Amino acid sequence: MYLVHRKERLPLGQGTCTSSIGRNAFRLDENGTSEPSQQIALGARPPGQLLEEEPRYFLLGLDRLASLLSLSQHIHSVPELVHGDCLSLPFRSSLAFDFAISIATLHHLLTQERRLEAVKLLLSSVKPSRPSSTGRILIFVWAHEQGQKSRRKWAKGTLLPAPELGSSPSTSSIEPDMERFEELSNLQDVLVPWVLNNNNDQKSTDKVTTYNRYYHLFREGELIELVKCAAESLELLFTQLHSNLPESTSPHLKDWCLIKRHGWEADNWWVEVELGIQVP
Repeated sequence: MYLVHRKERLPLGQGTCTSSIGRNAFRLDENGTSEPSQQIALGARPPGQLLEEEPRYFLLGLDRLASLLSLSQHIHSVPELVHGDCLSLPFRSSLAFDFAISIATLHHLLTQERRLEAVKLLLSSVKPSRPSSTGRILIFVWAHEQGQKSRRKWAKGTLLPAPELGSSPSTSSIEPDMERFEELSNLQDVLVPWVLNNNNDQKSTDKVTTYNRYYHLFREGELIELVKCAAESLELLFTQLHSNLPESTSPHLKDWCLIKRHGWEADNWWVEVELGIQVP
């Protein structure tokens, strides 16, 4: 996970910030330029890979895997890296970020309840610095709907049914027969075999270590519904249309959560969320 804090809150200045993944999906405004007096929060995959060092922002990269943090520290240029968990963010509740990016994180959480809690924490962490500004969150997850060129295929043996995977290492090499293909293709909870590469010279007879990593494949609309449930549980006014937001003169003012944009890209579903505050 990546968290970004605009330094003008500290204070900071103007600047730009777009993600290298889904560059056209997440821009702070139509020109890709952020408003002043904001702070950004980014979350997921490995910290440092998505954003280069930007002196006008206070950037935080968060991951629960210490080895990934160490790798990012040596390879990428990120001011701050934090060892933490997306279900228990190690920040004071009073610390508010202006932007957050969560990529390749939610789909690793095993249950709907855990995924919902992670989104709630994201929404709670992003708070506009003033009523005239908005906060933004970008979320990417693996999609159940895969493109023709996708490497994530049952027939290729790259996906395994999570409930049926045994403890035997040889299971990862078994491809589902065609009679079960339709049944398997409807599954959303899968395991993906990852082969450990230690970059050492090994004989071909050496045993290869394979780890099976859990993924939840999101169906179309599922990510939006997850954001909606999280927003409503936080008593935010949820909408997918700007026209549905309350007028400033409304007697029922609420902080709001808007699905600004969403789509499918490179076998992933993504959603851009905008957060705002209402004042009388």
